[in-house]
Amino acid sequence: MDQSVNLKAELEVKLKECEKNSDSRGKAATLHEMAKLEVSEGNQEQALLMLMEAYSRFQKLGDSKGHCFAGELLGQLLFVSGNQQDGLAVVREALRGFTEMGMSGEADKTAQLLAAMEEHAAV
Repeated sequence: MDQSVNLKAELEVKLKECEKNSDSRGKAATLHEMAKLEVSEGNQEQALLMLMEAYSRFQKLGDSKGHCFAGELLGQLLFVSGNQQDGLAVVREALRGFTEMGMSGEADKTAQLLAAMEEHAAV
């Protein structure tokens, strides 16, 4: 638990530094890391808010890699929160991005995730 608290505090400091320095890419990356921590602690609603901002920032910056990684997790959270179609769409977009960037390992993992999500949505 202490490790989680320390990491959260470090990320909060980093987020403030990014805001002070108008570092949009750093802020997006930090929000993504914070969201992953929130998910691990079961705080999906908080994670969803952070991911939506990170996802949007990565998109505006043209950071395809960040956009895809944030999108993969955002899609999963949207899906489990009841927005199945939006979740599927965001994960499909992440898969397309990983494929276009030639990140075959991530594309394969995301394709498996998408198949499981589509199977669950069909039930």
